[in-house]
Amino acid sequence: MNATRLDDIQEEENEALLTLVLPPALSDMLVDWLLEQPEVEGFISLPVNGHGGSEHSMSAAEKVAGYRKGWMVQTHMPQKAACELLGRLKQQFRGSDVHYWMMPLIVGVHLE
Repeated sequence: MNATRLDDIQEEENEALLTLVLPPALSDMLVDWLLEQPEVEGFISLPVNGHGGSEHSMSAAEKVAGYRKGWMVQTHMPQKAACELLGRLKQQFRGSDVHYWMMPLIVGVHLE
């Protein structure tokens, strides 16, 4: 997604589901950073295996195994807040192999 599109959706009041996928070595640093961000009320994190993608950047062991280990973080918040968070994330973690996507969230609440 380019910056223009992020700017366009900042005007929306809808909720977004933000997913980050990152190298395991970065997980502690990114989790600590997320815990310091005011718009992040909570999130989940879990180990994942990535398949396909950029094989040229995979190690020999990853090529043999057929996947690359990673860490995934998901959180939801208003779209505008997610775009602001992504802006700071891009500054802080530029070049660190973090992949993200943001999707509209229909509903996200605790059961009462």
